[in-house]
Amino acid sequence: MAETTSSPTSASTAVRPSRPSRAPSPVGRRVRRAAVAIPVLLVCAFLVLPLLVVAISSFADRNSFAFPPSGVSLRWYGVVFSSDAWLAALASSGRLLLVVVPIVVVLGVLGGYAVGAGRFPGRQALAVVFLSPIMVPGVMLGLALLHQMQGLGLVGSNAGLVLAHLVVTLPFAIRVIAVSAAALDPRLVRAAQALGASPWRAFLTVTVPLLRPGIVAAGFLAAVISLGEVAVSVFVAGARSATAPVLIYSAVQVQLEPTIAAISTLMLLAAVVVIAVLDRTVRISRFV
Repeated sequence: MAETTSSPTSASTAVRPSRPSRAPSPVGRRVRRAAVAIPVLLVCAFLVLPLLVVAISSFADRNSFAFPPSGVSLRWYGVVFSSDAWLAALASSGRLLLVVVPIVVVLGVLGGYAVGAGRFPGRQALAVVFLSPIMVPGVMLGLALLHQMQGLGLVGSNAGLVLAHLVVTLPFAIRVIAVSAAALDPRLVRAAQALGASPWRAFLTVTVPLLRPGIVAAGFLAAVISLGEVAVSVFVAGARSATAPVLIYSAVQVQLEPTIAAISTLMLLAAVVVIAVLDRTVRISRFV
């Protein structure tokens, strides 16, 4: 009968107690924190500093777009509010928001609920069609809309600009509302119908109220995107329907002056105030 023997090396390994892991030293913890914090700070600076430069430059007291400005003045805000061209562009952007956002919200609720909570053949294909404008570069989308609208005589008209902004903003609204619709409990709708509500009434009285945070987020997102839209608007907007971003883009081609920084700061301030209010009321950060 063969006698089995164990090697000294394996025996010593089996009985050797594992060494307790040593806690990192204070210097090591600081190095780790710095290694995590430095990239985060660099990304934040990359995102925020250009906006701060524009905002601070809007208070310059000279004609040049210089940073830091040599003096502080509200001169360029006065120029914006006394210029018929800038006021007309701001009014055009405001009218566009008042028309585009309600239409986007209604269509976004229907489309988002269909692709988010619907159960029918072709739902995934329909979702891809709805979201396809997001995947197309803005310049290509603008050229396509220009080609289509030229045949319809809509280039340079308010109707053409509304249609173009609907194409740009609707996919984002559908995406946000679809996320909310996918999280709905279908038993609530079935319970409403079991109590006698018609499918349409159950949709209006149960589904739509439950989608309210997503609807608010979608409306806000559509407003922000429409307010800053340039790539498509420059192709379809006319001289009388030019929005504020299009006028800013045109002005930058001629001269970079603090007036552009002033109107950009006003638009940024309006967006920040709306974001703060909506995040406070409906916690919009959960959806965007």
